[in-house]
Amino acid sequence: MSLTKVAIISNAITLVGHKPIITLDVDDADDLIISASQAFDFLLEASMTENTWRFATRITQLTKINQETPLTNLWQSVYILTPGYLKTVRLHPHNYQYEIFENSRLYTNWTGVMHMEDVFLPDISRLPAWFTKYFIFEIAAYLALSNAQKAEYYNVLESKRSHQMGLAMAVDAQNRPQNSQASFPLLNASQRVTGDFVGG
Repeated sequence: MSLTKVAIISNAITLVGHKPIITLDVDDADDLIISASQAFDFLLEASMTENTWRFATRITQLTKINQETPLTNLWQSVYILTPGYLKTVRLHPHNYQYEIFENSRLYTNWTGVMHMEDVFLPDISRLPAWFTKYFIFEIAAYLALSNAQKAEYYNVLESKRSHQMGLAMAVDAQNRPQNSQASFPLLNASQRVTGDFVGG
């Protein structure tokens, strides 16, 4: 069964005492469902941009716009960002002299081929289960805080949200392993000195 916005919202609202739903039809929706549906979109985008989730990170080649001249003398080239762009992670080759305007144009002095590692908004059906579990609590905590009748749920849900977010980040971090240090020169030197002293 593919993951849907309805399924995520249904699980979130049950955490604040609402019955499950099978549709977001406005005619059948109460205030809590409408609020959850509206919150879903901006909370998902906020979560993507506030954290660099590896499942929502890609590398694409930027298209240089040859017919567009930079507006100022500061820049030599203009590149168009990939559709769905939310946040820059890094540029390849590494370049720290650039500016992005309107989340669609990148101005720089680089004139060659440029790749960007950026965060994008993935299709809902492709959200990993471990992220979805955290995101359900994200929505539920927001609803509890914004709904006076569910305010007593907030502290419990916020604690669970924070815990689930930590677990999700730990799983996501495995998609980008850190290099381990193979050489420990100070430790090795210390062991040699200690060994010489004891042996001497």
